[in-house]
Amino acid sequence: MAIDLQPWLDGIDASMVFHPANAFVISCGTVTLDLGRGKVLLIWNRNLQIFQLPKGRRNIDEPMLNAALRETYEETGVRATPLKLNIATRATPPTVDEGVDGAPQKSPQITEGHLSTEFVGACLYPDPQSDTKALKAVFFFVATADSTATEESGTQEAYEKLEAFWVPISEVDQKLRFASEVAVVMKAVADIRKSGYTINST
Repeated sequence: MAIDLQPWLDGIDASMVFHPANAFVISCGTVTLDLGRGKVLLIWNRNLQIFQLPKGRRNIDEPMLNAALRETYEETGVRATPLKLNIATRATPPTVDEGVDGAPQKSPQITEGHLSTEFVGACLYPDPQSDTKALKAVFFFVATADSTATEESGTQEAYEKLEAFWVPISEVDQKLRFASEVAVVMKAVADIRKSGYTINST
């Protein structure tokens, strides 16, 4: 007996909503850690008087990881290196093993066990800086850097009033203004440890 797929397809159609590209703001940032010293790179926003994670808008045709590293460098003067982690992701794995009968297996819905530089999480919210209605999606990637290295100067835009701070992981929840950014850091720390890296405490 044939299965009637129409109710299922109708449900998809009813829930699917189109948004033009200019209704989204794609921003990218990093959770940059000094693993040997147990510190996280934050920015002090002097205009807003709050601590935040480094992030900013992606340029046209720019890969998201590249945008995250560029924005981190521009806002902090720190050159961060992406860290490969075992991140649970909806991205498909590079190869899918054959099944017991030799037939190709369907890719899993959630991929784990592969070291990658996929984004660790995202924060979504209405863009408070847009003059028209827009949804902001901030994709965060995990990176490492040396907290004792001298930060480069002159990397910020003229209007930016930002200062880089290396903060102990244990103080992140007290420093960051937004709870979702605290959650991003905690997820990054958990994935780092799950991937076999050691994070020293200060």
